[in-house]
Amino acid sequence: MAFCPKCLYEIVRGPKFCPECGARLVRRLSPQQMAEVQWTLVGSFSDVTQANMVKEALENQGITALLKTDMFHSALMVQGTAFPGAYAHIFVPRAKCQEALDSIKTMTGK
Repeated sequence: MAFCPKCLYEIVRGPKFCPECGARLVRRLSPQQMAEVQWTLVGSFSDVTQANMVKEALENQGITALLKTDMFHSALMVQGTAFPGAYAHIFVPRAKCQEALDSIKTMTGK
């Protein structure tokens, strides 16, 4: 995995230059650059397994995604269990928000 130090675009594999802005890619972003990313909520799911699948699909499309789950799923690392109050929120960088929303709509029909 590589990152563009200029626009913070994440590249899963392949090119040596950012397809968004043309800057040479780096292996890691500095902590300061990571703090500059403005994360936006693009989806909430009651099924953590479905949320993980959506997150993986977004990442396969080159969209960095973070998954935040309820305490039961994150602390106990329980997988595949849906119960009242369970949630999984997916966040992406603001610059990729619309692309992620379009992808989620295609995947889920919502």
